[in-house]
Amino acid sequence: MANPKVVVVGGGALGLATAVHLTRKGVTDVTVLEADHVASGSSGLSVGIIETQYMDRLDIALRVHAMGFFNELERDHGLDIVRNGYLRLVHDEDSLMAAEQSVATQHELGVADAAVIDRDEVQRLVPDMRCDDLLGGLWGPSDGFIDGHLYANMLAEIAMDAGARVAVRQRVSAIEPNGAGYTVRTEAGDELAADYVVNAAGAWGDRIAEMAGLEMPLVAQRHQAAMVKAEGIDYTVPSVMDYIPNSGQIGVYFRHERPGQLIAGLHSEDITGGVVDPDNYARSADPEFIELLAEQLAERLPSFAEKAGLGNGWAGLYPVSPDGKPQLGPNPDAERFITVGGAGGSGIQLSPALGEIAAEWIVDGEPSAVEGVEVLLPGRESLVGAHG
Repeated sequence: MANPKVVVVGGGALGLATAVHLTRKGVTDVTVLEADHVASGSSGLSVGIIETQYMDRLDIALRVHAMGFFNELERDHGLDIVRNGYLRLVHDEDSLMAAEQSVATQHELGVADAAVIDRDEVQRLVPDMRCDDLLGGLWGPSDGFIDGHLYANMLAEIAMDAGARVAVRQRVSAIEPNGAGYTVRTEAGDELAADYVVNAAGAWGDRIAEMAGLEMPLVAQRHQAAMVKAEGIDYTVPSVMDYIPNSGQIGVYFRHERPGQLIAGLHSEDITGGVVDPDNYARSADPEFIELLAEQLAERLPSFAEKAGLGNGWAGLYPVSPDGKPQLGPNPDAERFITVGGAGGSGIQLSPALGEIAAEWIVDGEPSAVEGVEVLLPGRESLVGAHG
């Protein structure tokens, strides 16, 4: 369909990126419905890291494609990217081999400065970090972080400048099949006709799918982060991740925020507990989390006890698919209901790529921006089996 009417549910990074890419593909009737305000969910609570240091080819390809969009926003719209670099720590030979393959893949896809560095180079990058248990690290010097709230609002402005409508305080109350499309109703009493509905509702995605009589296997997993006062650490600290994707472990991470201050947390891309109701969960950090984070930081940063201390903490949501991968594309039982979600803690960094691919499904009927994304389709066996 050349110029469909599209209703996007969710005014976070994923929904707004989809709206931007729809307008770029010539779609003139795009409405984003946001229950609260732009970036009021996970996007506004994210630590905002954007990087390409992954192991799986598709994970890398999606992030490389996304970085091109971030670079464009930096150049043309003034998006502030703090390029402090990203360092994934490597502990064993298997992870080292995976890191070397990652670098080869990144070089093939145009990321020229990705590299595997040895223990001494890791130590030079972060002099305060314990490195005796490391073989090295997977290093992306051009990677960095953004402010998720500012990024989402920039996307909203770009979409609106291109003719899209972004409607806040418009909580969806019903999605009803109407011929080949849908009628979308809001609690405020608005009614919209849509040829396509895009479910970009984050941790509420399963509820939006249910309104349309469909299923989206998803859990809302609560994750926490905290500010770290590090007055003695006066250099720019890279984003450091002590976690290998799909390892089944939970790893500590920290990144530069400003001189003398870091942000830190614990990360996993698997379902590890902490499943909550997205409308009713504690927004402040738990004392148990603060204690565990302090222990992990003290182990990785031995000077932590002398130079640092934990400040305020907060909690946000990872919308996690049962198999840990995003859900992207038309529902198998409703080809005009497009899902773009389940990205866990990677929604910000994946949003440009997933949004563009969602737009391609709508306008072109198939994806082409990134090869191999059909494995992320909703209804895939790894989702159905886990859910059923």
